[in-house]
Amino acid sequence: MKSKMQIAGPQTDETLVERAQEGSESAFNELVDRYTPLIYRVALGMTRSRQDAEDIVQDTFLRVYNHLHEFSPAKASFKTWVLTIARNQSINVFAALKRKALRFLADPVASDSEFQELGDSMWDQQLGAEAELLRKQELSRVQKALEELPERQRTALLLKAQENLSYEEIAQIMQASVSSVESLIFRARRRLVEILED
Repeated sequence: MKSKMQIAGPQTDETLVERAQEGSESAFNELVDRYTPLIYRVALGMTRSRQDAEDIVQDTFLRVYNHLHEFSPAKASFKTWVLTIARNQSINVFAALKRKALRFLADPVASDSEFQELGDSMWDQQLGAEAELLRKQELSRVQKALEELPERQRTALLLKAQENLSYEEIAQIMQASVSSVESLIFRARRRLVEILED
């Protein structure tokens, strides 16, 4: 049987998916191992939080597992499909993080513990009192960038610059045309330069 055959060398995504759809736990685990670093980098780039990125990886593969029977290589590559799921999970977490940051910035008497919790989730490091002031200023800069850079621009730029995906792959993930993706990336780069030069 195909599902029991031993195949020399690394297997394609399509082969692993087919085996996983037939019930192979080892094939699914290999897909998880293969794509965890990529999904983690994308999630970390969007949320800036290691914990959130780890949660997104878990949530993404839970959804992949539950919907694996729906995947068809005729519609998209597995890489594109899994990144689309990861992007949607990241948007959900990012929106919650943005609301949390807005609450913190809007509250001039936020407690040290609230600041520490937010700071740890965004920067994951311990800083001294003087550096903490700089971190507050940088948090404001980040918030401004988040407000001024639309999610679609940020995602397109991240997938291109960080993951080096082709415009065609990004277009599939974002369900847009290649020309739209090119335009999103151009506008995102231009806007980031403007924000950083302010």
